[in-house]
Amino acid sequence: MGLKLRVLYLGKMEFPRFRLVECDNEATMVVSPAVALLIQHPTLGNILYDTGNSADFLKTYTPEMLHNYPITEMITIEEALAKEGLTPGDIDQLILSHLHFDHAGGLQHFVGTKAIDHVLVSEADLKQAWWAVTTGNNGAYIRSLFDVEGIRFETIHDTTWLADDLGLFIQASHTPGVIGLILKTEHHGTILTTSDAIYTADSYRQALPPGGTINATTDEFYDNLERIKAMEKNYNATLLFGHDIDQILDWAGQGVID
Repeated sequence: MGLKLRVLYLGKMEFPRFRLVECDNEATMVVSPAVALLIQHPTLGNILYDTGNSADFLKTYTPEMLHNYPITEMITIEEALAKEGLTPGDIDQLILSHLHFDHAGGLQHFVGTKAIDHVLVSEADLKQAWWAVTTGNNGAYIRSLFDVEGIRFETIHDTTWLADDLGLFIQASHTPGVIGLILKTEHHGTILTTSDAIYTADSYRQALPPGGTINATTDEFYDNLERIKAMEKNYNATLLFGHDIDQILDWAGQGVID
């Protein structure tokens, strides 16, 4: 009996499309979901990949963040887990794709739980996050979201397998270290998650790099794009993108994916 995956929809942000991917029309809007993945593993227990936005975003996020990425629907990770009959205390392991506000925003719900002792992150992204918040170059990092009481980070810097059917790989795109997942399911084959290294299916198909000022250059996006294409072929995999509203709603509506 293999792992079971549930896609947890955590609400949405709505903003001009050029802030997500490169485009010429500044009037075009996009709906961008927040998402977490619940992996129920037969030997590793309940694993949560990302935690969505902070419930206290109006007070915690900077005016620039609230302006550029306005949250129009908020579902906390606690609320999403409750729909699955779980609480934050039922999570055995946390994995953060990276430490930006819409991925690490729900960590506060895990303070005092066993999961806060096992927060897997990319070493490169953790270094970038601390550099950013201690030099005033915050970007999309907010210290209070990830520097929570009792947190213990476990870092990886290369492909790491937690089990034969669950691997983590590092993407040096969007941030210096975005964790993607390799999920080998019994009935749906292998699933690769890209997180924000590749935002949407359109971004993948049309080779559209991130918009705004997130990446210093687009070179790392194109390098990662070619790598993901090779991995997709090698694993005969299905890709799950970081902020594709149609895909996220579709997969969330399917319930258990195994």
